[in-house]
Amino acid sequence: MAYTQNMAVHEKMELHELLTFKTACAFKAAMMQNQVQDAQLRGLLDQDITNTRTQIQELQGLLQGTMQ
Repeated sequence: MAYTQNMAVHEKMELHELLTFKTACAFKAAMMQNQVQDAQLRGLLDQDITNTRTQIQELQGLLQGTMQ
């Protein structure tokens, strides 16, 4: 992703802030998942955790591209 190498510093910082937020969301959903009794809600949390992990990996990839 060559376009990320041309990002301004504030854009890189925004990506980092988003990564931090997504990581906190994934952690919170994982903690809540252990307390949920309802199967449907547990399924939604599973889906949210899976999607968030994918998004975290994408953000990490973008940030790694900017650091080179």
